Amino acid sequence: MIKQLTYCLVISIVAFGCKTSSVISSTDTEKYKEDLSQLRPKYEKPEVAVDSSSTETVKDFSDVSPTNDVTAKLDAILDEIDELRKDISYIDGFTIQVYSGTNSEEARLARGKVYSILPESSPKLKFDEPNFKVKVGEYYSRIEARRSYSQLKKKFPGAIIIPQRIYLH
Repeated sequence: MIKQLTYCLVISIVAFGCKTSSVISSTDTEKYKEDLSQLRPKYEKPEVAVDSSSTETVKDFSDVSPTNDVTAKLDAILDEIDELRKDISYIDGFTIQVYSGTNSEEARLARGKVYSILPESSPKLKFDEPNFKVKVGEYYSRIEARRSYSQLKKKFPGAIIIPQRIYLH
């Protein structure tokens, strides 16, 4: 008796659980509307006083002399920095290497592909015995090189950003 009651309960749960749900479309019932204006905060618009009769006067500060002027001291320090750096002919930067191998024809083809991807660039083909290398761009920081690198990485999966000295002209 208990088994039959349990089976009957399970079957009724399954039968009611499998009932399809009906979707009420907007044509069956009226669209839902509720007025929430009473719950919204109320703000007062600030009044701006505009006096059209008064005209603005431009103040002349040409006769005021600065009291804490540091121009002379700053110029002296900048001149010292220029003097210290006049012998420097390069800075440390980055470039993108798109090809490194022993085949000169592949190096020339890689250089041509770089022109098609980045027309404004000037890729350099260099021969460091026994390898040919194709490098693109001179960048002051690795972040600056990332834009070109992401475009080149699609066609050159082996492309890498490498440190390089950038010679000042």
